[in-house]
Amino acid sequence: MIDPATLMTRWALRALLLCCLLGLLAAPAAAQKPTPGDLTARVTELESKVALLESEVAAMRDRMEAVLGSDPSSKVQNVTIGDSPIRGNPNAPITLVMFGDYQSDYSARAQYVVKKLLEAYPQQLRFVYKHYPLTQQHPMANDAALAALAAEKQGLFWQYHDLLFQNSRRLDNNLLLVLAEQAGLDLTRFDRDRRSLTSLERLQADEKLGATLGVAGLPTLYLNGRLMPTWRMDYLQSEIDKLTQ
Repeated sequence: MIDPATLMTRWALRALLLCCLLGLLAAPAAAQKPTPGDLTARVTELESKVALLESEVAAMRDRMEAVLGSDPSSKVQNVTIGDSPIRGNPNAPITLVMFGDYQSDYSARAQYVVKKLLEAYPQQLRFVYKHYPLTQQHPMANDAALAALAAEKQGLFWQYHDLLFQNSRRLDNNLLLVLAEQAGLDLTRFDRDRRSLTSLERLQADEKLGATLGVAGLPTLYLNGRLMPTWRMDYLQSEIDKLTQ
């Protein structure tokens, strides 16, 4: 059961995002067609506003929980690590789990945040990546996840993982092979492993776990089993600091 604070936060965020989009649609038409540079600047501005709203909503959630309280059982989930790859100190007391998609822009941007967090907490934090391809929106996401699992079998998961996210907007079957070569993979073995039943079963296990947890938007992050309302670095740092005190 979803606690009142979580429910109110979700509706608040949806309302704020809707207002942002309506504001864009209601803007008066310019006398001339906007240039690609104008559109890029506008998108960047809107993304900054959304990021700020996410941070404000996260703070509002904490305030509401302090007043309303919440069901402890709904706060901490059993996010099993299983055979998923670990980045950082494998014995760290704090675990950050991300469900992501290699064609998701926000999943790609969140990698920078994770990198900075691991640098800031080298002994206290470990990072676990779970595959959750949204295949209806991202046609190459499933193949990319299987390719990453094949790279893992050669001990080069993180090298390939980083290359996938660095090229998330232009992934295709040929590029998967090009990136595999760049990562130093044995291409014959790589091609065999990404088509194997073992890789498919690993992917399905991540997808099943994500579905059980109710993962929807990406990236979805859990810090020691607690769902994070945002992937903003300042918010995650504050939550990690609470766990290290």
